[in-house]
Amino acid sequence: MSKRRNFIKSAVGLGAGASMGAMAASAGTGERTPAKGGIRTGNLYFSSGITGVRPEARKDPLAFGGDIKEQTRTILEIHKGNLESMGSSLDKVLKATVFLADVKTEKNAMNEVYAQYFPKDAPARAAVGVQFPDTATRVEIELVAWVP
Repeated sequence: MSKRRNFIKSAVGLGAGASMGAMAASAGTGERTPAKGGIRTGNLYFSSGITGVRPEARKDPLAFGGDIKEQTRTILEIHKGNLESMGSSLDKVLKATVFLADVKTEKNAMNEVYAQYFPKDAPARAAVGVQFPDTATRVEIELVAWVP
């Protein structure tokens, strides 16, 4: 059995098929507390959507914001740091939602980088095409993770 599946089963005492019930049970009292990059309720962390646009492109709309691979790597490094600051890790991510500016042509390149951060037993994931309010943003990722 995979490390992630073992973790989920041990963390909530339920089978892998009961993920929604597991999330509800893990949420505890439902009280939300601020956490780096999102909020925490019980043993669950819900991140805000994070983008990986280069800092210079945030100031100058004509500057290059980075390609899809660079932005994906930047985002996942930020998520990794946020989780580690709470004593968790990318291994504890249960669900990811990926928003892509061009899902048809950039999803494969994003997947190449994403697979480096989740090489085995990746979390549940949805990838959705969206229209960002700027041209520099190629991808945004939000996570749900278990925190001790």
